[in-house]
Amino acid sequence: MNVIGIHDGHNASACLIKNGELIAAIGEERLTRNKHQYGFPFKSIKKILEISNLSFKDIDRISMSTKTLPPRYFLTQRNSNFSIKDYWREQKEYWYPVLIEGKKAIYTEIFRHHIDNKKFPYNKNLIKNEDDHVGMWEARKNHVSQFFSIDKSKIDIHDHHNSHAAYGYCTSPLYKKKPLLVFTIDGGGDNSNATVSICNEDGEIDEISRSSNCNIGRIYRAMTLLLGMRPSDHEFKVMGLAAYNTKKHADFAYQVFKETLKVDGLGFDYKIKPKDHFFYFKEKLEGERFDSIAFGLQKRTEELICNWVSNAIAKTDIKDIVISGGVSQNIKANQKILELENVNSLYIPPGPGDESISIGSGFLSSIKLNNKYQNKSFCIKFNPYCGSSYTDLEIKNFLSSLNKENWHFKESNNKEIATLLSKGEIIARFSSGKMEFGARALGNRSILADPSSSQVIHYLNRLVKMRDFWMPFAPSILFERASDYLIDRKNNISKYMAISYESKKLALKHLPAGLHPFDKTSRAQIVCKNDNEEYHSLIKEFENITGIGALLNTSFNIHGEAIVESPKDAIKTLENSGLRYLYIGSYLVKKLKS
Repeated sequence: MNVIGIHDGHNASACLIKNGELIAAIGEERLTRNKHQYGFPFKSIKKILEISNLSFKDIDRISMSTKTLPPRYFLTQRNSNFSIKDYWREQKEYWYPVLIEGKKAIYTEIFRHHIDNKKFPYNKNLIKNEDDHVGMWEARKNHVSQFFSIDKSKIDIHDHHNSHAAYGYCTSPLYKKKPLLVFTIDGGGDNSNATVSICNEDGEIDEISRSSNCNIGRIYRAMTLLLGMRPSDHEFKVMGLAAYNTKKHADFAYQVFKETLKVDGLGFDYKIKPKDHFFYFKEKLEGERFDSIAFGLQKRTEELICNWVSNAIAKTDIKDIVISGGVSQNIKANQKILELENVNSLYIPPGPGDESISIGSGFLSSIKLNNKYQNKSFCIKFNPYCGSSYTDLEIKNFLSSLNKENWHFKESNNKEIATLLSKGEIIARFSSGKMEFGARALGNRSILADPSSSQVIHYLNRLVKMRDFWMPFAPSILFERASDYLIDRKNNISKYMAISYESKKLALKHLPAGLHPFDKTSRAQIVCKNDNEEYHSLIKEFENITGIGALLNTSFNIHGEAIVESPKDAIKTLENSGLRYLYIGSYLVKKLKS
């Protein structure tokens, strides 16, 4: 049973699931090179079929998620096209007239300069206006049917939050092993922004609560813009900034946030409900310091989510937690959840935002098919390394085509790479193994460095990542050394950089470049040998030389670009940055000219 999962909204993606096993998944942005790519994932579909060695005729079912996507975002490709100025204009020229003044504004007129009808493959005759999500769904379904030459009866549509829940639940290491409490939380999808479900050993997802008032994601998005950063993109920067202030100095901002949204049992409600979050907080917080706003927002976010989770645990007596959806990328809130006395374990899947609802919906359709046909070989399986890969021969042929005056390459190995890293070199790693899924690099498309060197931070920021000075990098830590560096009283193995941890004294010595510059917490990736043997081996070689059981790991891309997908992308990134070394497959590449 072959199921293709498709997400055609922002952070578009596609996946291929065979008899319950995820064979391939990839975000469209990796292939278009346009971060947060919006729309139908043409390139991803082609790539997953190539990886799986299948064709259209081999597909039994197409699975999609989110029925209520409005045409205006498809037309403008908002998340992948909008600048910070565009988002400010959206607030002033669209949302203010609509929400505050009660006037009509036409979105597609305001942003007509972003509309390219050649990139809109849907039948406009089925769509009444820019808000007609019903007609848009018919157009989406019609397009999928024609594209795959498949009957519409073989196209499933799954609820947005059900897809988030299925992704979190089915990829959890405790799937079907014990009862789990599964939460979804995001900016919004299919008229909801939070759910709570009980998942027992039978594999069923029993939703017990759903809310459309959990506007934590929307408030965070509005404050990201208010602070001059790009919403639905730079929220992690606001989170990183929050650590630089305290309640003593940021209490006013905290109280402003506290007087609005509140937890109400398993749902959410308001003390004071603004007509529009952006303009309400813009007025209330005028004159407040940027780091005070960040602190107040983050502290209130942590309180709300922890209260919500605690209420659900009290109601169900289930203490093993799974969270999916865009807000679950808030690693500091996740740390607070894990530290709750009534929580036994916490799992956050890789890429838990909308990029993964193609996988969640794909799992739902696969389970539905298996319930009908009872395939004996059916088994839900997940591996985050499920993207494209390139053989050493393909890599060598590409490298051989490069200008020898600019590039030199030779065969290499983990020991040589570890030696260079120990001498202070920064090296990009492009594994011949499969690319990881999601926004976090997990070693196969990573830039690596010695985590004990604080100078590395300045070099990476100045010549490679061009990121904000307050933002931390992260370490990849050997599983067997995690207890030396992290305070993790519950032995909660975080493999996907999804939870921050307090650091032990040895981490301050061995990993200063991989810790938050101010509060010294660590957004660690715990590397197990059976998950990625080659990457584990490289860190082990570095440990043999230095005694440090970790490497600094940041995604292989320039700030603002998607993570590299191909050898061509990798070389282009070296050309456009201060990076000198690339470990690609079995070859070490050196840039000869800056």
